[in-house]
Amino acid sequence: MRLIDATRLYFNHMLALGRSVHTVQGARSALKLLLAFLATLGVDTVARLDREALMRYREELAWRLTAKGVPLAVRSQLELLGHVAAFCRFGVAQGWWLVDPSESIPRPKKPNRLPRSIMEPTEVERLLARPDATTLRGFRDRVMLEVLYSTALRREELANLRLDDVDIDTGYVFVREGKGGKDRVVPLGASVCDWVRSYLVDIRPQWPGVGVDQYLFLNRWGHGIAPNAVWAIVHKHAKAAGLTKPVATHSFRHACATHMLRNGAPIRQLQEMLGHASLETTQLYTRVTINDLRAMHAKFHPREQDPQG
Repeated sequence: MRLIDATRLYFNHMLALGRSVHTVQGARSALKLLLAFLATLGVDTVARLDREALMRYREELAWRLTAKGVPLAVRSQLELLGHVAAFCRFGVAQGWWLVDPSESIPRPKKPNRLPRSIMEPTEVERLLARPDATTLRGFRDRVMLEVLYSTALRREELANLRLDDVDIDTGYVFVREGKGGKDRVVPLGASVCDWVRSYLVDIRPQWPGVGVDQYLFLNRWGHGIAPNAVWAIVHKHAKAAGLTKPVATHSFRHACATHMLRNGAPIRQLQEMLGHASLETTQLYTRVTINDLRAMHAKFHPREQDPQG
């Protein structure tokens, strides 16, 4: 079987399972890059795809430069390799390979970096209040920002939310296929449930093209909003709110996690809420709060105020 035909079967399989359009598009882009590289090796059939070919692809990603001439980010490498691994697992289930050719391919280790800046609660409130909630689009934007801060969802996870993924009666959001393809349930604050309820009852039914898609948040044509559009909305309102520090969709995730830790949230439960595979990733936020303590110490400790005393 040709690899291009095998990938088509895989995409159809994903759609049959109800995978989101965004997830399928990501897989399509990743596997298109893989097939282009394999073609340079003369690997164009399932039978010819083996661990050696995938190792060479892995090495090529490590040396690949972007259009700006900088190395491909580790996060991007991991995303591309993740799609390859998912495709290979599907192939094993189909009987194309007895052993998964991607199983022992080493992955680059993502550096654990602290967020460059964390929004303070007052800054979050300024940002949340910025959209004009008297308009359809402004109300939708406000609800999106409220959900981001309450749940710490990633932008792809927010964009993929469907109507039946949100339970405003019990206050939960069901995240389907978050990072790593894992599902999880995330609490939704009571005040945010009120915003979502008003959006569902009063705003969404008036949306242009409503009924085309069952996604919670819609674009101007009534289709599910794209992850990049979520980023653009956050960026637009952050700029309008006059925030000087860099703000993106992930800033709400960082702010939510940091603020909850400051208020005494158990780190294990926070790990589950954030959907982190490793506790080590969640512990980055404890380092942020330690920095907060250090700044407080420097500001208020008498020896710091009067070093000569």
